[in-house]
Amino acid sequence: MTRILPLVGLLLVALSATARAIEVTGTVTDRAGRPIEYASIAVPALKLGAATDESGRFRLQLPPGLAILQVSQMGYERARLEVRVAPGMTPLRIALNDQPIELSEVTVSASSFGKTGKAEGPVLSRRDVLMTPGGAADVFQSLRALPGINAPADGAAVYVRGGPPEESVIRLDGCDIGHPYHYERASGGLFGSLDPYMVRSAFFSSGGFSAKYGGAVSGVLDIEMEDPRDLRTATLGANLAGFSASGTAPLVRGRLSGSASLRLSVPDLLFRLYGSSNDYETAPVSRDGTARMLWRYSPTGRATLMWLASGDQVRVRARYLNVEDRYADHMRTDFGALRFEDAFAGRLALHGQLSVQGYGSGWSFGPVDATQLERALQGSLDALWSLTPRHELALGTVWRRRDTGIRGTFPADSTDFSPGAPTRRYDTHPVLDAAGFYLEDKLRLGGPFYATLGARLDRLSTSGVWTCDPRAALAWRVDDHQTVRLATGRYHQPAAARFLDPLYGNPRLEPLEARHVIAGYEWKSEYGNVRLEAYRKDYRHLVRVDPVTWYAGDGRGYARGVDAFVQGTHRWLSGWVSYGWLDTRRHELDDPRLLPTAYGVEHTLTLVALYQASSRTNLGAHYAHGSGQPYTPVVGRVWDGVRGIWRPVFGENHSALIPPYHRLDLRVTRLFTPPRVLGLRPSSRCVGYIEGLNVLGIRNVLEYEWNTDFTERSARESYFARRMLVAGFMLTW
Repeated sequence: MTRILPLVGLLLVALSATARAIEVTGTVTDRAGRPIEYASIAVPALKLGAATDESGRFRLQLPPGLAILQVSQMGYERARLEVRVAPGMTPLRIALNDQPIELSEVTVSASSFGKTGKAEGPVLSRRDVLMTPGGAADVFQSLRALPGINAPADGAAVYVRGGPPEESVIRLDGCDIGHPYHYERASGGLFGSLDPYMVRSAFFSSGGFSAKYGGAVSGVLDIEMEDPRDLRTATLGANLAGFSASGTAPLVRGRLSGSASLRLSVPDLLFRLYGSSNDYETAPVSRDGTARMLWRYSPTGRATLMWLASGDQVRVRARYLNVEDRYADHMRTDFGALRFEDAFAGRLALHGQLSVQGYGSGWSFGPVDATQLERALQGSLDALWSLTPRHELALGTVWRRRDTGIRGTFPADSTDFSPGAPTRRYDTHPVLDAAGFYLEDKLRLGGPFYATLGARLDRLSTSGVWTCDPRAALAWRVDDHQTVRLATGRYHQPAAARFLDPLYGNPRLEPLEARHVIAGYEWKSEYGNVRLEAYRKDYRHLVRVDPVTWYAGDGRGYARGVDAFVQGTHRWLSGWVSYGWLDTRRHELDDPRLLPTAYGVEHTLTLVALYQASSRTNLGAHYAHGSGQPYTPVVGRVWDGVRGIWRPVFGENHSALIPPYHRLDLRVTRLFTPPRVLGLRPSSRCVGYIEGLNVLGIRNVLEYEWNTDFTERSARESYFARRMLVAGFMLTW
């Protein structure tokens, strides 16, 4: 009994302290007043802590009296303050000083439905995008960590819920942009051509998207570029694969400012250190540059002018089927956009965009020697009218022209690439004009129910067909943390240019069609975000090979699945888990019936963990898994006596699976301020990092190759199949 009394006393004291706990709230910002998300607020003496949300807000339960708070976040000086905890105390406002590195804000969102008044969908912060191992500070590579992306290998191309990259639209400052990748033809797009320094935010939707977006049946990636600042900055960066430089400066203070960036990638040193999974005759080279100018012509109006140029080239020994030869490829793209924004009477906002893009590429392998030239023009006007605080009306119009020319020499038989193979000349030049209009109504139905109702009309010049796409979404705010969403809609996009040629194709092809149905649940709080979604997508008018008209639009298909996303933060540890299950079948091109697709990876899993070891040191880990990409196997061979070669006998389309994909990347990031060097003033911000790519050394398979008589199969490894250690730094003045 005497032993129990002290325990009871301690319990009563603890209960008393809990009963008297006082809620302490506050906001953490930088010196400019901008909120700092995921900042850590710790009370070491009490072993308590919290993290700020997207608005920089936090809350803690503390006993009355004096408390010592420690506030920290990557890129900012650690703050220490004494707080007198008492009933009725006012919210705290804590401002942190910048330290070593300035990180561009890059936000990536998954499917969004309706209007909830808060950020919709799971969000990856700027720290997640720029510091996640293996992401290479690349927006497109970062998307691979989100649900809804079913990327089959190492590439950055956007595969959305069973759809290939051409089924998603990518927008830059409100204008469609094509070919935003480096090494697109050789590797399906290994990295994006956008410098993250120039990117402000990126919205990603994997289904159920707004009527504002046309020309896509699977997904949308809408990228907003960073505005030039009204101050002078310069940033230099380098690693074992290349270097970058960027900066911003005011031209007329308060009115006119500009920014620019340059990047060059030459991984020759990496190949010398670690070798390569490919036999490059010369190391691949890529370059890109961006320039942007902002004119604030009135208190509410602004105009921006942007130019993006990128290019790359590669020469490598490659094998296709049973033929080995040199594959050579080069590409260049130029993209320019003019945009204006203005507001009238505080209730009507107008956005206008005009863009032009030129693209050229050439490639050769065996008998193939071809070029592709594209010219694209686009103009659009969007209006947003806030009728009441509970009601918004959006409408707009867009016109696009795409002029595509493909010419060259190709093998007459798709199974014969050997020397002396018969060839045919190909010369196609389809021109496509498309006009579209949309109207969308966002309103609060009453209580916790919100709706988005819209439709768009589009017309294609080649088929002369008008399409009407109704779309609707409903959101139910169960409480401050939980939301249930439903969305449905119809989506159209033109068939690929190679199918629309008057001579070698069918210009009367109807647009591809998809119908989405999505149901989702989301829980969100200051501790994290949980999102579950189930979806179904039904296709019509897919392109099929036709013996009379070359191609016909009578194909069909479906994709269904479940996506899950769990994101959380606890003191100095943050991370997320993303999982997707996909079942997709299509009857297209030469498929005899509904069959799996080459890009339909059934299971995908991503785990990311970030640990802030101190205010200057960050540790990260990134694990990715895919259940295996379908491919068409070679099941036999036949002898061609006329050509004197063996020809393959293929099994059913996409009836076999490449082995599962596994990759683990680790990263250590250190922030520091270097001393004065060579007369330069000390850098105000600096980051150094060491990153281990594929640290487990798993030789993931990209595809299979065969010997000359198809008796032996060998695996071609993925681009990051070898274990690599990469180091780099970035300085900012």
